[in-house]
Amino acid sequence: MMRDEPRGESGLLARMLPLLSTDDRIEVGPGDDAAVVRLPSPRMVVTTDTLVEGYDFLLPATTPLWIGHKAAVQNLADVAAMGARPIALVSALSAPGDTPAHVFEDLTRGLARRAEADGARVVGGDLGRADRLTLTVTALGALEEGAAPVLRSGARPGHVLAIGAPRLGRSAAGLALVLSGRIRVQDGRVHGAGDFADLVAWHDAPEPDLSLGWSVGRGASAMMDLSDGLVQDGMRIARASSVALDLEAGALAPDAAALQDLAGELGADPWAWVLHGGEEHAMLATFPAGAVPAGFRPIGRVGEAAQPLVTLDGERIGGRGFDHFDAPA
Repeated sequence: MMRDEPRGESGLLARMLPLLSTDDRIEVGPGDDAAVVRLPSPRMVVTTDTLVEGYDFLLPATTPLWIGHKAAVQNLADVAAMGARPIALVSALSAPGDTPAHVFEDLTRGLARRAEADGARVVGGDLGRADRLTLTVTALGALEEGAAPVLRSGARPGHVLAIGAPRLGRSAAGLALVLSGRIRVQDGRVHGAGDFADLVAWHDAPEPDLSLGWSVGRGASAMMDLSDGLVQDGMRIARASSVALDLEAGALAPDAAALQDLAGELGADPWAWVLHGGEEHAMLATFPAGAVPAGFRPIGRVGEAAQPLVTLDGERIGGRGFDHFDAPA
């Protein structure tokens, strides 16, 4: 799976390979120069994403196991949002030379476990040295023959905007706790968060139902995973489809209410977490009226507009979602 072993640890590869599993789709798995994967159709879906220490996670407030889990989720979500089934992941992990071996093992374990939960396998990768811990993952998926990919450009006036999650804003609320400096994570347990430890865990290792993408989500007119905030990602659908999205405050009010107590403690606005919080990775989709499937809940409507926009009960929305190039170092 990995070639350049840090600090000359010749036993690291042997310790990591048993953490991975294969199935009959994997003709050649980890341990060779490249993997050989049997696709169920010739229509491959591919995506990649990177997590960087200090930008995408803070080690005192997460665990290597959760970092691997999150890297799997954010890549598998992109495959699922196209209506495809995930098949395989490859990873490139770079770290400082004095990084303990258990960090690499736990990252691999977290990546593999979450991938396997969605029917995919880690089939290879690379290991290298860097100034900070960095994990890049590429995910492969397959579309069934005759199945059209679900794009962002299919939303039409009269359709319903829906989200494949019971609540929004949880990851942003967990991040707010992390940035408050009051929590630490040790041995997979969140300390200092009181009744809100589950929000930190959700931010560090989200558990969206990605199967909605390749199952009932295939009936969506447009779909993407919620990565950078409801308003910002909604605007991406609006632009691609040349429509307006109007969010319904009544549909989102329970989401904000569920976060009100923590927001009060931190002096924050729970609506900002719901509207602009990223890293939920739930399926955000539009469906014809009356055709929203189980697993999704309606949160807005698609309408006509002279220019693409996203509103809340017809009013423009202040604030913005996540942007990598606005993030502090």
